Amino acid sequence: MITRLRLTNFRSVGRDVDLALGSLNVLVGRNGSGKSNVLRALTFLRDAMRLGLPGAVTHANGIDAVRRHSKGHPHNVRIALDLQIDDQPAAYEIELTGDSVQEYRVKLERASVGGVGFEVRDGEFTGPENLRPNVDAQSLALTSLGGDLRLRRLWETLANTAVYTINPSELRKPQKFISETPMLSEGENWVSVLHTQSGAGWKRDLVAALTKLTGDIDDLKVTKAASFLVAEFHHVGDSKSKRWFPAERESDGTLRVAGILTALLQEPSLPVIGIEEPEQTVHPGALPILYDHLLEASTRSQVVVTTHSPILLNYINLDQCRVFIVGRGEHGTQAQPLAEPQRKSVANDLLSLGDLMLAGELQLELPWGEPE
Repeated sequence: MITRLRLTNFRSVGRDVDLALGSLNVLVGRNGSGKSNVLRALTFLRDAMRLGLPGAVTHANGIDAVRRHSKGHPHNVRIALDLQIDDQPAAYEIELTGDSVQEYRVKLERASVGGVGFEVRDGEFTGPENLRPNVDAQSLALTSLGGDLRLRRLWETLANTAVYTINPSELRKPQKFISETPMLSEGENWVSVLHTQSGAGWKRDLVAALTKLTGDIDDLKVTKAASFLVAEFHHVGDSKSKRWFPAERESDGTLRVAGILTALLQEPSLPVIGIEEPEQTVHPGALPILYDHLLEASTRSQVVVTTHSPILLNYINLDQCRVFIVGRGEHGTQAQPLAEPQRKSVANDLLSLGDLMLAGELQLELPWGEPE
C-alpha cells in the first residue's frame, strides 16, 4: 500500500504536493482541477516498470506532456512514494531533469525495501555489490532489477497498479481475446477478463450488483462470434423465453458499472486501483452500490477515486475514507486533506460532504496568474 505520495511538476501538478493515503481515498475537485493527473503519476510509474522509461514517456505523448510547462528552464519532475509492502517499509523516487523542452534524463532514482536498496544520482549507482545494473541517462535501474528477490515486490506493486477510465463503447463491441491481465484502462479486454472467470468466482458478486442496479439482470455470460468474444446479459422475463441481450444493447450506465465492478473484483487483486469519476453516465440510484463496492474492494486493494459528484460524496463515511480537496492556480495543481472545520461538520451530522460541495466549501482558493 502507498502510504505517502509526493509529486512535483508532473503534468499540471505544482510543487510539493504531499498526500498521506489510506486504504480508500477520494480526490474531490472541479473539472480541470488536475485531480486526474495525480492518478496519472501512478500510471506513468506503472508504464515505466513495464515499458521502460522511454516507453512510458512515449505512451504519455512525450516529455513535454509529462512535466508542467514553464517559460524558462524546464521544470524537474519528481514522483516519490512511501509504501508498506508485506509489513516492510519501502520507498521509490524518481526525478527527471532536462536542458530543453524536448530533452529529459534521470537526475535521481532511489528504491528501498526493508532496508535494502539503491540510489542512482546523475548516472552514478550506489547500492549492494551484487546489484550492478546497466543504466543510462534515460533508463531506470528498478526496471532491470525487478527480478531481484529483495526488490521484486516493489517492482510488482508499481507494475501492477491500474487506473480505470471505463469506456462503455469498449465494453459494448465484440472483442478479440486478449490474454493480458489485469483489465486494461478503458476495458479493452473486459470480455477476456470475464471469459477467464468461473461461475463460482467473483462473477457472482458482479451479477448480484447488476441485479440490484437494474432489477432485471440476473446472469452474465461470454459467447463466441467468429473469432470475437461477446458479453451477453440475461434479463428476467417470461420464464418460457431466454432473454439474452448482447452488450451492444445495454445502456452506458449499466456497462460502466459492470466495467468498474470488474476492475474492483478481478482476481488476483491488484495492489492499487484508481477509478476516474465513477459517477459518469451512472444513475444516481446506483451510486450507493458503487460506493459499497469501492469500500469492500479497499479491504483487498488500495483504492483511489476522483469525483465531483455531490451525490456520491453523500455516502462517504470519513471514518472509512480519506478525502483530499484538489484545486488549480497559477502554480499548478495543489491538494490538501479535508479541512478540520468541514470534517467536524460532517462528523457531527450537521452537513454531508455533498452539501459542502454544493455550498462551494470543497474547493481550494488558489490565485491565478501568468504561467511560470
